[in-house]
Amino acid sequence: MSRGTRLLVVIVALIALSWAVYECKYYYSYYADLKDRPWAYSRDENTPLLVGTWQGEFRDPDNIAKTIRLTIEPPVSEEERSRNAARRTRKRSSFSRTDKTGFGGTATVASVRGKEAYELSGHVRTEDGHQLGPIRFSTDDGRGPIRNSFRLQAASEGGTWQGDALTLTLGFAYTTKTGSSYWSSADPRFNKKVTVHLSRIKP
Repeated sequence: MSRGTRLLVVIVALIALSWAVYECKYYYSYYADLKDRPWAYSRDENTPLLVGTWQGEFRDPDNIAKTIRLTIEPPVSEEERSRNAARRTRKRSSFSRTDKTGFGGTATVASVRGKEAYELSGHVRTEDGHQLGPIRFSTDDGRGPIRNSFRLQAASEGGTWQGDALTLTLGFAYTTKTGSSYWSSADPRFNKKVTVHLSRIKP
């Protein structure tokens, strides 16, 4: 075997080894998520998951009708999983995190007053994801675009998900005309909680 041929064999072997390591890391993380996060991943594309887009209707403490549409993202996207598997080290790798309960996403609330955009973060209380912990809603500036209005603050612990139905109990914060927050113990609106029933929006 010539020197050039031996070199070629070594290069091919290294490429094959690198690909094998990538495949092992990728599928290890994937199958770990199937086990640890059944509410976010399934081998059956028809299995309903907590992950996805949901929509519901509610009235805020001022009795203004609003539509909420929220999207819960997979904790680890396919692109992120691929990037992590391609790294030489798993340091700071997302799919090596010990927290298997957290999720994030986005939400929009629309009404005659306008549209509000939020980032959301929360966690599941049970391994199957059917019982939820608190979900926090945040805006870029901490106030939101609409003044003299109640904005989303959080969904209380105790939300439930089952199949294509999601139920949350929403709490609110008030934004004044100047953009500051306001609360009054004498006004029952400021302690009001609203339950919203959301349905899955299928692609």
